[in-house]
Amino acid sequence: YGQNRIGYVVKNPLYDDHGQPQYIIGSTVDITEHKQVQQQIDNELEMLKLQIADAPLLAVLEQFTRSFEVTFPGTMCSILLLDELGLHLNHGVAPSLPAAYCKAIDGIAIGMGVGSCGTAAYTGQATIVADIASDPLWKDFAGLALSHGLASCWSIPIISTKGRVLGTFANYHAYPCSPQPIELQAIKRAAYLIGLAIEHDRVEKQLAEDQR
Repeated sequence: YGQNRIGYVVKNPLYDDHGQPQYIIGSTVDITEHKQVQQQIDNELEMLKLQIADAPLLAVLEQFTRSFEVTFPGTMCSILLLDELGLHLNHGVAPSLPAAYCKAIDGIAIGMGVGSCGTAAYTGQATIVADIASDPLWKDFAGLALSHGLASCWSIPIISTKGRVLGTFANYHAYPCSPQPIELQAIKRAAYLIGLAIEHDRVEKQLAEDQR
């Protein structure tokens, strides 16, 4: 499956001895990654603005995931939040995933072999599955995912500044694929920032509770 690329064309004319144009040599410069990096920075700044404005956490995460999907077309983002006992993943935001799929995995117990997100939350490690149909981590859940048109899932654990797993940030695609280096870097960076947003929200709520 190909990706849409962003570029611009440079045209350089060649002249003969009399100064008349004979040929035009053209070259295309691919600036896709540059544009994606710039868009990601813009997304992160918008996320910070929403936090400063005390927007609700889920609204902040919703806006961020939608922007991430625009930056990386074809991506369907999901944020799952680990419960207080650290045993189950609850639905956070997933603007482009089928609602029925989100409902089916809401509250799922973490563990090895529990898809990409359940495994990532359990191990605290990135879990990249390029082909859900054939990967053993999805053995018990492949049918569910495939029935909703989901063929790959790259999940990064959201880790607090104290090293505690807070949830997962996942990128799904409708076709089997592995992340390019820029994509993997972007997902990990996003997971880190999402973790900061979650921690900020919890601190604010605790302060409000203590003042009562």
